[in-house]
Amino acid sequence: MVRRATSAMTASVVALVVMILFILSGFIAGLRTTVMHAAVSENWIVLSRGTNNEPGSFISREQYEIIKSRSQIETLPGNEALVSPEIITGFNPLPDAPLSKSIFTFVRGFYPIGYKVHRDMHIESGRWPAQGTAEMAVGSKLAARFPNLAIGSDFRFGRRIWKIVGVYSDGDSARESEVVADLSLLSQDIHVANGFEVLHVVLRPGMEDDFKKSLTTDSRLRVDTMSEQEFYARQTDFIDKLRTLGLAVAMILAVGSVFGAMNTMYSAVSRRANEIGVLRVLGFSRMNVLASFVLESVLLAAAGGILGEILGVIVTFATGLHSQLMDVGPLIFRFQLTTGAFISGLLAATVIGAAGGLLPAWRASRMAVTESLRAV
Repeated sequence: MVRRATSAMTASVVALVVMILFILSGFIAGLRTTVMHAAVSENWIVLSRGTNNEPGSFISREQYEIIKSRSQIETLPGNEALVSPEIITGFNPLPDAPLSKSIFTFVRGFYPIGYKVHRDMHIESGRWPAQGTAEMAVGSKLAARFPNLAIGSDFRFGRRIWKIVGVYSDGDSARESEVVADLSLLSQDIHVANGFEVLHVVLRPGMEDDFKKSLTTDSRLRVDTMSEQEFYARQTDFIDKLRTLGLAVAMILAVGSVFGAMNTMYSAVSRRANEIGVLRVLGFSRMNVLASFVLESVLLAAAGGILGEILGVIVTFATGLHSQLMDVGPLIFRFQLTTGAFISGLLAATVIGAAGGLLPAWRASRMAVTESLRAV
């Protein structure tokens, strides 16, 4: 009974660590997926030189016209270049509510060509804003989170009253946390004159290197360009910081789990000294004894890991994490259970078991045969 109790306690501590890692992995996976799904293959982004985010950039109209004329850019049948000039500014969906009940996201202004450049954007209900009118379309996640942004609602933003005319989706990306509006009217409200903040372009297949070289060698341009995949991958740096913080907490708990496993295995070695002696007399080597105790510790921790993942799934569904919309900064995202979360949880449990069982197993393997057989 003593052995069962200590083993159960050790497995429970391991389960707690794995459950925390499991839930943390779900948060991180949801955030990362939301950011990276904004990237579209063959789409590139152009920013002013030295900037690493869209709102902090500025590209003049002259630069826009030069870039728009590049032969590497894909065109529509009417020879219109697939270049979307855009401006982005902050947006508070609940301007009259306390800050604790609201989030700050973005409203993105672009021309109708933008809907063809961001070709994963699709209207779910209503329609897109008409050019030259004070109308907005709301991302599906933002609309689900804030009922006041329903179609037909009026919303005061800047110096105008805007009409909500549509709800759109974008492949579960970060753009579903935004609002889109006509660029011309939005630029008047936020006073962005004679230019834009960012360009999104669709390149012809195989023209990526030529396009990048043509921009960097043109003395009239002071811009940086990169693929959307690369740009949004850089935007996930803050997610890695959150992950590091969560892992630090999990590591502290993991250290306790290692000591728990170590204590359990030391107790097992002390109680089974006679068994160790009999094994050695029968011809089992020191390495056989060491491996058997390490394996026992790993299996005990693995059982705790499986229990932790089961608890993680139960907590996820019991609290509604799998269906809730959560936000971090301007991003609204959903919790995601991934295969990687299950694998990382089991790997963590295995490492804890191996680390906790190694020293007791070493002691068992070095025990003298005569000392072991005294208890027989």
